[in-house]
Amino acid sequence: MRFLLITILAALIPTIAFANDHTTPGAGYGTAVTVGSKKMEGASGVLMHQTTNDVWIWEKPLKGFPKATSATCDQFFAFASGQQQPIGGTFTCQSVDGDGDGLISTGVFQPDGTALITQIAGTGKWAQHVGSQFIGKTDIQADTSTSVYSWTPKK
Repeated sequence: MRFLLITILAALIPTIAFANDHTTPGAGYGTAVTVGSKKMEGASGVLMHQTTNDVWIWEKPLKGFPKATSATCDQFFAFASGQQQPIGGTFTCQSVDGDGDGLISTGVFQPDGTALITQIAGTGKWAQHVGSQFIGKTDIQADTSTSVYSWTPKK
């Protein structure tokens, strides 16, 4: 009996560990087109707010999940006076898929040029993925208002 229990556990533990990699929506890429922007100038720098309409495409969507969804994202950047590179920023994205299930994700720009993305809320199929984290990066800056980016699950 003990041997049978050990055999079952030995077979299940790798499956559980491997399955964890497949329980997030996974890697993907998206496009962002700026549809609005506002600038606030201060004595020591500039704050910028941009709104984008995005399309998200998952490389290998989970069963029952869409291959693509649209999203609206609000991005906030801080620039020191006279600097072209932002000193920090954050964003929030909202998406409702074709089934009517929604998610909200936030991101914080990192010093290495990437963004740490966290799903903070979800309904329907997305609810089980609250807390999932991803690392995102801009792959192509087509022009001042259009970009292509990608993300991978944070390990």
